[in-house]
Amino acid sequence: MEPRTKAKLHTGQETEVMGYKSQNIVCQNCKGEFTIEPNDFGFYQKIKVPPPTFCPNCRRQRRYAWRNNASLYSRKCELCSKSVVSIYSPESGLTIYCNKCWWSDKWDPKNYAMDYDFSKPFFTQFKELVKKVPHMSIVNDDGIASLNCEYTHDWWFSKNCYMCFSGWYVENVMYSFFILAGKNIMDCSNIRSPSEWMYECIHSPRSYKVKYSEISVACIDSAFVYDCWDCSNCFICTGLRGKKYYFKNKQYTKEEYEKILQSYNLDTFSGVEKAKKEFNELFLKYPRRYTINFKSVNCTGDLTTFSKNSKNCFVTKGAEDCAYTDFAGDSNNPNKDCYDVTITSGVSECYECVVGDHSQLNRFGLFSVKSQDIQYSQHCHNCKYVFGCVGLRNAKYCIFNKQYTKEEYEELVPRIKEHMNNMPYKDKQGIEYKYGEFYPIELSPFGYNESCAMEEFPLTKEKTEEKRYCWQDNVQRTVGKETLLPENIPDSINDIDNSIIKEILICTNCKRNYKIIPNELIFYKNLKIPIPRQCFNCRYMARVTRRNPFKLWHRQCMCDKKNHSHGVGRCTEEFETSYAPDRPEIVYCEKCYQAEVY
Repeated sequence: MEPRTKAKLHTGQETEVMGYKSQNIVCQNCKGEFTIEPNDFGFYQKIKVPPPTFCPNCRRQRRYAWRNNASLYSRKCELCSKSVVSIYSPESGLTIYCNKCWWSDKWDPKNYAMDYDFSKPFFTQFKELVKKVPHMSIVNDDGIASLNCEYTHDWWFSKNCYMCFSGWYVENVMYSFFILAGKNIMDCSNIRSPSEWMYECIHSPRSYKVKYSEISVACIDSAFVYDCWDCSNCFICTGLRGKKYYFKNKQYTKEEYEKILQSYNLDTFSGVEKAKKEFNELFLKYPRRYTINFKSVNCTGDLTTFSKNSKNCFVTKGAEDCAYTDFAGDSNNPNKDCYDVTITSGVSECYECVVGDHSQLNRFGLFSVKSQDIQYSQHCHNCKYVFGCVGLRNAKYCIFNKQYTKEEYEELVPRIKEHMNNMPYKDKQGIEYKYGEFYPIELSPFGYNESCAMEEFPLTKEKTEEKRYCWQDNVQRTVGKETLLPENIPDSINDIDNSIIKEILICTNCKRNYKIIPNELIFYKNLKIPIPRQCFNCRYMARVTRRNPFKLWHRQCMCDKKNHSHGVGRCTEEFETSYAPDRPEIVYCEKCYQAEVY
């Protein structure tokens, strides 16, 4: 039998948990109710943290607010004076070093050590340390293990990449997010297996020469396909398996198909817009699978593959006994026994982490990798037994970057945890942050509108300021400098010459200026893709809005086909799905969906 424990809820009510019974909790932040299940209590006790006081969505929002992907600034390394690209604005108040200086032995992060002050809340002191310790201007290994990848963030072991975020072992990638394998890829998101010559694709691995694709696997020479597997030469299709020469889900001969494809003139902007409109219309006519969980057992969430016994996991691969993860794990670096980890692979017993790869017992970590038993530490690498540290490498038994003996460390850490509970940090909304909470949003070095939280949890400037979060008014961007208007850009890529790279374009959506770089033009020419009329930020956000939210609703299968196994009437199967009830898609359970596509 599991031990009897007591869980003290944030309301002040002490509730006895007999054998880890489920408990309904009111979120400190949004005031909504959420449930902590028996397995959750077991996990929290196992890694020695209290149960959360924020609901899963508010926890995710809090983590996202500490990550900036695409707002970049021109800064100067404060060690070597080199001009650098940085994710930190001048208003952040952070000292920044170029990557080579940050990784060098020219400075020692322990020189910024602080004594722990029991007269101040932990997070107040930690904010001081974060401000003092130099930060890497942008997190990548350009010039070290990567080549020509200066304009990338959280990007490793790669070559010739530009404006990319979260990826490794790739080549010739531009304007993309979360790309873990492949080359010659542009404007794509969530590709984790080798793919080549991909454009405007979402979660479409192991593919070649595919454009405008969503959740399609192992496809070749196809465009505008959704949930198609092992297909080639398919155009404007959904839900196909092993098909060839299909248009709008109908079989054609090779000659007929090629004639249809040619008639759309996909080398023109007008032709692509026509195909996009027809694809969206077709998309709504065919049923959706309630979740994409491939080779996963006993899992809830969406886009979860090769996983088992995991719940509320999204874009997650190779998870076991995990919960509330997103953009996490891969086949070679699975995650085990982890809750609330974001963009993290190869970890076990980790909790509330953002980029904590190859770690064990990494709790409340931010860009702290290859570490063991660390807590509240940011940008620490190859560390063990550190608490509240910033920028350490190969360190042990440190608190606030100060070196202690093993005995001193083990005596002081419990006292600090107790102090965090007795003197909690209170944010400007009055929310308490005791031991067990991730960093408050208001302490993030990023404005809310710069951060990834804006993508998944958008707020207006007024609402952001009402919550007392920071807003960045000086996001670096160029406007009003356009030399070529959208209506004057040739419709076909065939009519574009090299002079386009000298022009300044204007985004039809946000009015921001942008340019076409030489390698980008070569890519468009090779794949016969027209010049985009929107900037890369708006193209990226368009892909984000096509992805289902990281949230689940309880629904019933919408299938009423009498030739399916449920017979006459509507299928009674119920499930958790990321399709909200008010959305227009037709949503089927797994059995009814399989009956449709096979």
